[in-house]
Amino acid sequence: MTRIAPTPSGYLHLGNAANFAANALLAARTDGRLLLRIDDLDRARVRPAYLQDVFDVLDWLGIEPTEGPRDVEDFTAHWSQEHRMPLYRAALETLRTRTAPNGPQLFACPCSRKELADGVHFYDCPTAGIALAAPQVAWRIDTRGLPLHAQMPDFAVRKKDGRPSYQLACTVDDYHYRITTCARGEDLRASTAAQAVVSDLLGYPKLEERMDVIHHPLLLHDGGKLSKSQGAGGVRELGVSRKEVFAIAKAWLHLPR
Repeated sequence: MTRIAPTPSGYLHLGNAANFAANALLAARTDGRLLLRIDDLDRARVRPAYLQDVFDVLDWLGIEPTEGPRDVEDFTAHWSQEHRMPLYRAALETLRTRTAPNGPQLFACPCSRKELADGVHFYDCPTAGIALAAPQVAWRIDTRGLPLHAQMPDFAVRKKDGRPSYQLACTVDDYHYRITTCARGEDLRASTAAQAVVSDLLGYPKLEERMDVIHHPLLLHDGGKLSKSQGAGGVRELGVSRKEVFAIAKAWLHLPR
């Protein structure tokens, strides 16, 4: 199964639409199954209009996922990540009790983003022995000694408010839904590596053995990547055609146009 996994934190841009198309093409080349999985853990940034935009863009592209929500109401009632919170809590409990004796370790970290600048912990958290049950601590994975450390040092699996992080939830969701292939942006290579670490710690089969992850190039604007958080325009405002979007996706996947 292939998946489309947008985050409803802004209106989708051309890069998002091309990623949707790439995953639809991957599904067509494999078993034909395509899951729509909307990542809505960051509740503070979710807006009803952004959720609706996901369905509007899929409709405009002519993509019909074989599994997942059909509209905003169906998503809210049955498919929100809030409904899978028990899975995430169980995974966190597994991480708490089953860390590799000679591998990456879980530790508690009260550092703020400012105190964690450049990956250096203000409180020496990886070795400080701070209790995981302490209030207002994030749970992080000690990535020292891993190639990942340079790009994503000591990433979080649980946030200070007790909610699962993106890396934890994405790993659990991909395993839960038996995802076998997906296309992701080049900027998510470090996330893929982090999720491989989480997968190993959870005792899942090796991520690289159960998932074929294709990292595609990013679309650039004024020298930087398109981003919802930077106010990138919605797809319907860009004046591009569905055919042009699929042409971008085919080029990413090295398919004939």
